[in-house]
Amino acid sequence: MTSEISESDRKLLEELRGKISRELELVPAYNDDFSLMRWLIGWDRKVDIVVPKIKFSLRAIHALGLDSEDLSTLEKVTAKCDDCSVPLRYLPGSLIGLDKENNVLSLQMIGHLDAAGLMPATRNSDLYKMRIAESEGVMQIIRAMEKEHKKPFGTSVIFDLDGLSMAQIDMSALKVVTTMLTQLQEMFPDVIRKIFVINTPTFIQVLWGMISPCLAKQTQQKVKILGNDWKQHLKENIGEEVLFERWGGTRQAETEYGFVRMGGKIPAELRYDPTNDLPAEKLTKLSISARSTSFVPITLEGQKPGRKLYWWWRIESNDINFAIYRSAEGQEKVAEHDDDFMVFPKFKLQTEFVPEDGEISASEPGVYKFVFDNTHSKLRSKSVKYFIEVREP
Repeated sequence: MTSEISESDRKLLEELRGKISRELELVPAYNDDFSLMRWLIGWDRKVDIVVPKIKFSLRAIHALGLDSEDLSTLEKVTAKCDDCSVPLRYLPGSLIGLDKENNVLSLQMIGHLDAAGLMPATRNSDLYKMRIAESEGVMQIIRAMEKEHKKPFGTSVIFDLDGLSMAQIDMSALKVVTTMLTQLQEMFPDVIRKIFVINTPTFIQVLWGMISPCLAKQTQQKVKILGNDWKQHLKENIGEEVLFERWGGTRQAETEYGFVRMGGKIPAELRYDPTNDLPAEKLTKLSISARSTSFVPITLEGQKPGRKLYWWWRIESNDINFAIYRSAEGQEKVAEHDDDFMVFPKFKLQTEFVPEDGEISASEPGVYKFVFDNTHSKLRSKSVKYFIEVREP
């Protein structure tokens, strides 16, 4: 993206702003030309395709409270991610600085990921929340730089596959990660500038075949799989002053890895204990047919500061999309409506190891709709056991 915006693109920006005015009121930080142009470029300047995607993204950022968080430095973004979940602190990789072109640089140590240990230790939704928090934090930094320099920026990513073996590739974890990657691309389009893959194992084609379908075509074209001279490539393209010694740089640190999180085996004591599941007598069963959506309405009267809604659920097998909305007036009998207020974003979740639970502020009166969406499943109905409780202040 260049800093010059054409006359035809200015018209598209105006049209887009008109169609997402409510969402831009929720998250005003996105009401700038470079942010909105990323959306238009990411979806081939097709406004009608962009609108539902950007509406979801801005509502989700607001529902997660990220628009009101100060994520203005890489350190603050890292601290926010660390707060999401203790097991996720074992995810290898870090944001390490800015490359030669002032793109935010992420270094991901994929070969050190304990995928099989991660799934039994943390909620699926925590992984979504962490990655969205990280992405939105990066966007806050990028927007601040764009304001200052009057030109667009993005991200550069180094995927280091050192130590990766086929034995590490956990299929249920891979499914969760690729589903999340797809959603992140929809929420933060056209932000990646360069991707470098280093220390590639012999089975890289197999791995690439699993991951590439969930990457946008524009992103796939930015991937460079580097050979044995990868350190030289990184120095030339990234800059040696931002890279630690392990990656061919000159950045000073106590160890060759600097502060890059190296991951490692997730301790067994962090694994979820199924004996902590809610007892069967507390749970209600809900069946959701293939290609359909069901919801549980909870009606709350009057304004009550401090009131919360708590939920707990498990799906018997596979995955389901879950979201929470506060119904728009007159839309209480339908699962979802464009005028509903998003309280918890829709994520595709599975609970094979860890159940989904959480609570949201529910001080506002209205009908809160707990939505289980199975429209992505063409043949298979899903069965959910859930518990929902109003918690008074």
